[in-house]
Amino acid sequence: MAIETKRFINSRKSCSCSMPGAWRAVAYMRGVVVIFHSPRSCTHVATTMDINAHFRSMGDGYHEKGRTVPLVSSLLSEKESIFGGTDKLQRCIDFVVQAYHPPCVVIANSCVSGVIGDDVGSVAADAEAQYQIPFITLNCYGFLDGEYYGGYFETIKNLIARFMKPLPKQAGTAVLFGDNGGPWGHYATEVTRLLRGMGVRVLSQFPSYLTLEEVRQVPSAEGMVILGGKGKTQEGFEEIAQELEEKFHIKHMPQIYPVGWSDTQKWILAMGELFQCQKAAQQVLEQEQADFAKMVEKFVSFTKNKKAILCVGRWLMYFDPVTVIETMERLQLDFLGIVMLNTFDDDVHRLEMEAVIRACTDVPIYNYQEGSSLLQEADIVLSTHELQEPGIKQIFLPMLPKVGTKGEKDFMQAIQRTLCSKTQGGGIFYVK
Repeated sequence: MAIETKRFINSRKSCSCSMPGAWRAVAYMRGVVVIFHSPRSCTHVATTMDINAHFRSMGDGYHEKGRTVPLVSSLLSEKESIFGGTDKLQRCIDFVVQAYHPPCVVIANSCVSGVIGDDVGSVAADAEAQYQIPFITLNCYGFLDGEYYGGYFETIKNLIARFMKPLPKQAGTAVLFGDNGGPWGHYATEVTRLLRGMGVRVLSQFPSYLTLEEVRQVPSAEGMVILGGKGKTQEGFEEIAQELEEKFHIKHMPQIYPVGWSDTQKWILAMGELFQCQKAAQQVLEQEQADFAKMVEKFVSFTKNKKAILCVGRWLMYFDPVTVIETMERLQLDFLGIVMLNTFDDDVHRLEMEAVIRACTDVPIYNYQEGSSLLQEADIVLSTHELQEPGIKQIFLPMLPKVGTKGEKDFMQAIQRTLCSKTQGGGIFYVK
């Protein structure tokens, strides 16, 4: 009998929109107002995404401390889709300026404005001359091009072009670049903690979480730390970081993603090189190693010799099996095998994943039909997908794993708590 996954969606194409990305890039930038040249529903989608992110942060124990900026729709309708919507956009701009007195307005375009060909740039230029405040318009049109990060990166590039100039450097300072849950989220707080131990002061988190005046101060930072990940998104962050280094001499290092204990140690040393504080970085590393050893010793007393299986069904660009396997071996679990799920839509991605797995472990690999009988033998199953298998304790591995020493601690703690759970009939546990 084959293993069945739950709620599996197999899609080769992303279907995201550039407008929420543009909104998120300035969502907490106090004083700014965002206009969506769009129907009302587009602002509803972006607001709903933001509300969901807020409650997700609360669920993870990271409470947002800021308030989002106003988001206003020009309220395009069927009439404007035929006759054009520039008059309605102008009236919307007049309302925004009179109601909010913003120091800057960002206008994001929808699919509708792109299809009907509204000259948003000319309307914005006239408004800037009239009101003497910056208006930023984007060359992205909803679903027509760019996707979410198209709008996000386009907004960042405009902020750099409009507000940044070379400044004298503040030694030992860093700017965090990216979002990943904001300055109150796990990624930013863990990175800030480690940098502080090296004597590096974090000035701000760019772009969403600073004022326009703080945006102008970004070039004074000595270095930039990307809060990124992998794949195309990371490439976008690297491209902009390289531009900032060339224009304003803000140093950055090609990303070492600090997920898993091995890469966290590499990241600490890399930050020492970046900010020329190698001695302090070595001291931080030694302290983290000592604390980590104590944590592992504590967890191993619960996990040693417990039977475990890893089920893998994500592409290599979205999931790193090496860090998970290293953690399982560190906890001295009795590793029964690795099951390749039927969620790979072609052999190429499955074989790529298998090659990486075989290079780091000699644990046997099974297909989803062979692996079904193993599940009932395991005390715990770690899986990239929810499994429709009754009676097993399974941990659902997150798409965005936590970083740093604390991230590894939380992962090990989730394994320990799952093994100690008295829940009858198995159940799914989510790593937070």
